[in-house]
Amino acid sequence: MQPFQGLAMQLRFSSAALNRAFSKAMSRIRSDFLPLLEAFQAVKLEHPIHESILVIITDDRPAQYFEEIENSDGYFQVLAGCTLRGGDEELVADVFEILRNTTRLCPFATSDQAAFEALFQRMRPLIVTN
Repeated sequence: MQPFQGLAMQLRFSSAALNRAFSKAMSRIRSDFLPLLEAFQAVKLEHPIHESILVIITDDRPAQYFEEIENSDGYFQVLAGCTLRGGDEELVADVFEILRNTTRLCPFATSDQAAFEALFQRMRPLIVTN
């Protein structure tokens, strides 16, 4: 039996900001991601391996920075860099790609990886408007 079988996997993200403007912008766009987070949790996994994916997005690291953080508590955890390069639309696009890339980095079984990739393809036009 798989350790997380029967549990819905969650995708969670938070920000760790140095810049107050970054923190405020992350707070403003958070609600844009609710449909994605709910749809993510509804995906039925064939081979569950984690309880949740946790993503910490920070302006303390450059954009494109990704670091997997060791976690033995059933979570796949990543620290990702991000910068304000425009308005909220650009930040939504950047955060969406961070979440997508984190899911790609997570060591899912091939069938589960394909299910999440299809989810991100389907949800992108609903979340990212630019």
